[in-house]
Amino acid sequence: MQPVSVPLLLLGYALALPIGMKLGKVMAQQHRLALLGHQVGILLAVAGWAVRGRPVMVGLHLLWLVGARIWFDLAGRRQRGAVSSG
Repeated sequence: MQPVSVPLLLLGYALALPIGMKLGKVMAQQHRLALLGHQVGILLAVAGWAVRGRPVMVGLHLLWLVGARIWFDLAGRRQRGAVSSG
């Protein structure tokens, strides 16, 4: 085990998980700073898994990172569409 990976994983998950628990609200209300914090946390976790040599975990986390960003953008479009038509 790589000693550097432990603080990266702990810090990354400590940042990403609390925001992740409220991700639906973050998406609906378009909180960019919260999404950024979540993404930074995920990237720290990705670095921790990469240091450990776990490419599957790296890939899963990066897939979630991209998926969350797409979800955020789609929620923003949906919200702007509702405002302009209503």
